[in-house]
Parts: sequence; structure tokens; C-alpha cells
Amino acid sequence: MKACVLHKKGDLHFEDVAEPQIKCADEVKVKILAGGICGSDQHYFAEGGIGSAIVVREPIVLGHEGCGIVESVGENVDNLKVGDMVILRPARPCFDCEYCKIGMYTYCMNMRHLGSAATLPHTQGLFAEKVVVHKAQCRVVKNMKPEVAAFAEPLGIAYNGVHSLGDVVGKNVLVMGAGPIGCLCAAAAKTLGADRVTVVDIRSKPLEIALQMGADEVCNSKENPEQIEKWCQNKGHFDCCIEATGNGFAATQAMKMTRPEGVFSQVGMFGTGHQPQDLGPFMTKGLKWVSVFRFYEEFGPCVSALERGLIDPLPLLSASYPAEQINEAMQAALSPETMKVQIHF
Repeated sequence: MKACVLHKKGDLHFEDVAEPQIKCADEVKVKILAGGICGSDQHYFAEGGIGSAIVVREPIVLGHEGCGIVESVGENVDNLKVGDMVILRPARPCFDCEYCKIGMYTYCMNMRHLGSAATLPHTQGLFAEKVVVHKAQCRVVKNMKPEVAAFAEPLGIAYNGVHSLGDVVGKNVLVMGAGPIGCLCAAAAKTLGADRVTVVDIRSKPLEIALQMGADEVCNSKENPEQIEKWCQNKGHFDCCIEATGNGFAATQAMKMTRPEGVFSQVGMFGTGHQPQDLGPFMTKGLKWVSVFRFYEEFGPCVSALERGLIDPLPLLSASYPAEQINEAMQAALSPETMKVQIHF
């Protein structure tokens, strides 16, 4: 079969690989329909890893956002049948370590995550014609476009971010950053009952998309710094905040705009040297700083939101390429003007 294989930094090919086989009774083989290119895929391609801790050390099939059709099932699989359309959850916990035993699956000591170089051997991803996963990684959907289904994984992260704020019903929510995750956070916050959602970024086009995704208000902080200063007055304007940029300056701004004892959720990943330099607002206003890493329990609710049409992610889709054009797709994804790029099989 064919797959998109990264051999090292910048060395990505659509090539022949061995077809994966079901090896245990709880596994499922899925024929992939569509997959989204995530920021982590871009880091692997452009830098050969994610920071200094996760480095590509052997050929790896990228991709962890996607959907497909069940082709075959193991003998212990009774919740899926051949022909089912499924959305894939990339995380495969062991269900046996100390964290799994208390339901903290996201922090599994033996986690395998599709398309990840965190372990050796690497866990192969879903930018392939077929993939084998555990039955718990599959959620059946009906009558859903593949390009919509492929947004479930980033939407799961957004749902986790909103859930980390607590009850947002009637709240005035700030989202820093209008990238795909920020826009999905805005959509999730509105779906979960936020009274008003404001998205801040320094780029106008993503802010236009944030409005399409459900934001009530947007602000270009580069063009309108006066509005940011206004929101910082009187110890802040917003009840709670999702920081989705991973930029230290933006995080400090967001802390200043969040009201005392508000919840500040860090969803964006800080790169080396990009952490907030001023934690004064965090301390003096008693903010509750929480962080979000991946998701697990949110998988069902976010898929349900897509099934019911509560969230339409397609304004985020900048382009879709056939899998054999993975290099063109990756270059498009790396463009600062791009929101989300998908590949299809």
C-alpha cells in the first residue's frame, strides 16, 4: 500500500510500505478517507522533530487527524462492523498503567499516539491508505463528509480547552489566537453556552474566519491596541480566557484582560523561549491557570457536535490535496496564510 513517509527533515515521500495487519483481537483495520495536517506534522517536516525532546529517528508515517471506513475487525470487536465510517482518536493508552487504572488515560505511561516520534519504534500515523487501531480509538458516524469528520481531533482539543474553564454558561470568554484551534475553541465555547466570545489575533483574515465560526467579536491587537488597553483596565474585562497562541507576550496580555479569580486555560504550546515573562497579573489577580494536553473523554461530545451540525468546521479548510501530493500539501500548510490543509485518499 501507499503512505506518506517522512525519512528526515524535509524528506517526505508518498511511497510503498507494508500493509499493517491486525495482531490482537481488539484491533480494527481502517481504510483512510481523509486526514488533516496538524502543526506537529509541520514541525516534523520542517524541523525533523518537535523541539529537542522529540526527534525523528526512523521513517515515520505522519498524521493523526482523520477518518475512514472499517475494512476488517478482530474477533473481540463487537461495536464495529465492516463498512462503518469511523473517526479516529489518535491516542492509544495501555489501559493497564497506574494512570489508566484511575481513568487518566491522557497521561498513560505507555501511550502510543498516531504519527508520533515520541517513542522508539515510532508510532506510525494515518497518512496511509490503511491503518490498524484499537477498537476504542474508533467512533462510528453516519452521513458525515470526510472533510468534516477529519476535524474531530482538533475539535477534541478545543472541547478540552473549554471544559478546563469550568461552566462557561453565561460567561464572557476571551480566546487569544485565531488559528484553527483558537477558532474551534470559540465555536466550542458558544456551543457550550458562553454568552459572549471574543477572539484576539494580529491577522485580519483568521479573525474573519473566527466570526464565521461563531465568535461574537474580534479584535486585531496590532491594528487596535487601544481596545486591548481598554480591556486591561479595571483589572480586566473577561471572565475567563483560552490562550491558544503559545506566545508569551500574548499570554501576558491575556492575563491582564482576565478578571480577578478568572480561569486562564493554556491550550497553545509554548516553544523554547516563548514563555510569559511577566507573571504579575497571574499572581496579583488570583488567576487559576490550567493547562490542556490532548483529550480523551471529549471525543464523544465533539463528534456529537459535528453530527448534529452544532459546529461547522469547514470555514477553516483552506485546501485539500490527494495524498500523492503530500509535499505540495505540506508546503501549503506551512504558509502563514493557511488555516487547515487536508489530504484525501
